Amino acid sequence: MKRKIIVGLDFDGVVAYNPARLTRLPIALIKKHLLGIHNVSFFVPKTPLQRGLWALAHESSMFPSRGAQLLRDLTSQNVIEAHLVTSRFAFLEQNLYQFLNRWNLRQCFTSITLNKREEQPHKYKERVIRKMKFDYFLEDNWDIVAHLSSAVTDTEIHWIYNLLDRNRVYPTKHPYLEHALQDIIKKKHRSS
Repeated sequence: MKRKIIVGLDFDGVVAYNPARLTRLPIALIKKHLLGIHNVSFFVPKTPLQRGLWALAHESSMFPSRGAQLLRDLTSQNVIEAHLVTSRFAFLEQNLYQFLNRWNLRQCFTSITLNKREEQPHKYKERVIRKMKFDYFLEDNWDIVAHLSSAVTDTEIHWIYNLLDRNRVYPTKHPYLEHALQDIIKKKHRSS
């Protein structure tokens, strides 16, 4: 029997289509050039108002990404073992499970991990990836991809880019989930 490919996937922007991710590049440029913030850091909402606005912003993940059906097929055929690793905080857990259930995606995942300790997303994902020892990890946030690709060497990091940052050079970048999964399957066949 062939060994399953173990794949970790981010949620917003990878499994779920999220048009709000187009704001990442302008926000990153403002942080770097106007505010002088050069280190990777992410806002962690603490107050009820901040959490309410954060939850509202995450409502933009309304539909599965292109490639959701391929993910269902590959997991049901035992070609890949998929693990969802989302930076979403505990207060967004119910929303996450509602989405996965509504779109018949929950059964695709062997494990679903949320950022319940409210760690910085790049550090949280690095910790989980090291622990889970994925073959591949799919992420859409460039700052997280850049961090993970230098911090984690045993897992191949694949980047799902968006329209605004598509010109960045990166060896394993893809326009959407379906393309990334197809590339991973091709690599596996070439190495078999």
